[in-house]
Amino acid sequence: MLAPLADQTAVVTGGGSGIGAATAARFARDGATVVVTDVDAAAGERVAAEIGGSFLALDVASPAAWTAAARHVETTFGGLDLLHLNAGIRLGEPDVVALSDADYERIISINQHGVFYGLRAMVPLLEGRPGAQVIVTASRASLGPLPNDFAYAMAKHAAVGLVRSVAPALLERGIRINATCPATVDTGFLGGVGREQLEAAGVAVMGSEEVADGILAILGGETTGEFFVQLPGGEPTPFAFTAVPGR
Repeated sequence: MLAPLADQTAVVTGGGSGIGAATAARFARDGATVVVTDVDAAAGERVAAEIGGSFLALDVASPAAWTAAARHVETTFGGLDLLHLNAGIRLGEPDVVALSDADYERIISINQHGVFYGLRAMVPLLEGRPGAQVIVTASRASLGPLPNDFAYAMAKHAAVGLVRSVAPALLERGIRINATCPATVDTGFLGGVGREQLEAAGVAVMGSEEVADGILAILGGETTGEFFVQLPGGEPTPFAFTAVPGR
């Protein structure tokens, strides 16, 4: 079952490209009023124009920018129904000794802090809206090791702790939160490696539109606090976390 989005207001971070652009387009096609946010104004404005949405410049690593974004959404739309916390970066650094302070702070501030700041700023706008939901773009790297980009995996693992921990309290406020954990996606995250090269090496690659379809399926469910793994050609499947010993 897919989520009905007519008459809903949605905010998508990192909406200027990749999964964010595909999801923003899918939300708009299904009837939502979409606010595309990105630090890349040219890319974000282009996507917003293509889907008939609006653009809002947003640095997800800035608490002040989130405060301003929440004020804009509340003033313009009166509230929020759907928040897609999608913005993220990869560094591709495998050497823990080589990672600079600047790069460490950059990937943590965007991939980890950006999710927290977004929740803190937007939950008050989601509260009281029937069917309000948050979807976080995580990764299969949220659920296991990623030796060739340990900092990315570290930040994405933080999303697991955040989403699973806040889910019960958000549900009490009428808000569901889940995460999507797609396989390798054909976006700029491939770092210049062609899709054909990866597939020739046996790596399954999926398109952003397939991830967007999976997100609509997740939104159409009734779960909260779940991490849905999506493989090429497959449906989003909740990851089975094992019980913590002693609990």
